Amino acid sequence: MSSLRTESEHPVSADQLAPLNERQRKVYSAKLARFSTYLETEGKEPKRSIGYSDGAVTERVSRFHRAVKWLWSTEGITTEIGIEDVDKINNALEEDRLQKLDGEPYVEGSKRKFNDVLRNWCAFLGEDWQPEYEFSDDAPAKENRPDPFRKEELKRLTEAALTYKTIPSYNNLSPDERDRWKAHIAQELGKPKEDVRPADWDHINHSWKIPSLVRTSRGHGWRPDLVRRLKVQWYDSKTQTIHIPAGEAPKNDAPWNVELTDEEALYLENWLDQRELMERYDGRDEIWLNRKANPYDSGPLNDLLDNLMEEADIETRGRKLVWYSFRHSIGTYVYDEYRDLEIVAEQLRQTTTSAASKYVHKLPELKREAAELM
Repeated sequence: MSSLRTESEHPVSADQLAPLNERQRKVYSAKLARFSTYLETEGKEPKRSIGYSDGAVTERVSRFHRAVKWLWSTEGITTEIGIEDVDKINNALEEDRLQKLDGEPYVEGSKRKFNDVLRNWCAFLGEDWQPEYEFSDDAPAKENRPDPFRKEELKRLTEAALTYKTIPSYNNLSPDERDRWKAHIAQELGKPKEDVRPADWDHINHSWKIPSLVRTSRGHGWRPDLVRRLKVQWYDSKTQTIHIPAGEAPKNDAPWNVELTDEEALYLENWLDQRELMERYDGRDEIWLNRKANPYDSGPLNDLLDNLMEEADIETRGRKLVWYSFRHSIGTYVYDEYRDLEIVAEQLRQTTTSAASKYVHKLPELKREAAELM
């Protein structure tokens, strides 16, 4: 008779294991059950065989699973969570890429708790882990709000998206250069290198995926969680409207109709036409998938944004520019135009004006002008 906890006894529900297939679920659930037993019997002080209370065990396993879910969304599904993976989680906490469900960064105290359970996990594996980044409950509070983009930066981002990862013409490359580019194209298209054909060059250069993602996010401030949820069938080309059903929009249960401008519709419809021809999207209804064929979330989106900002020559020093900056840009400029938080709340689908006010900043152009005056 095994002394391990059964799957039903550990604090991660079956819904939380939805990304896994049956065999992965059994392997991962068994590991969590053993981890729970370890925490309960010796996790607090291993040398003295002193464990945590049932409530503390539940909280720690749940927190560990939150970190693992982030890992799955950025690195792909794995049931082998080792030191390298723990380091990635620690780094994501420091860079605010591992975030709360509402997209806001964790405070220092919560990050410290993540580190604590990561230490538990490493001790459970028999590893001595020294995190690169330490966090403290006593750390001074810091401003975690993303900064807005300037208007001209939003235009430059859109232009950068139109030229992003453009590659040289097939006919203008030497055999050695073609071979190197084949490896890049194979990775982007998710196909074997030997299957890359000259037509794939044009496919990469004419892709509307990134331009459509950036242009619609610029206009409507998609949260990362909404980017991953948006479905092809929600778009009505006749009215150029995305109909988001009740319960599908993050932090808002009401249905939502998003009317696109003519330009936004042009970008999106070009992408939807191309998307139909791509094998990666067969049987999938998400509008956008990353190159690993997973729905986007904040990690890959912020990585994409970093690349676009570099290509657009946008200076980030002293500013926190992340995917949420699109929402903060909308809140800032809409409020500057109308001086009405209710309009900001409506534009961003916030339920209260106090929530909407968090997206309003002093105009970044005014900050720059003030600095130049001095």
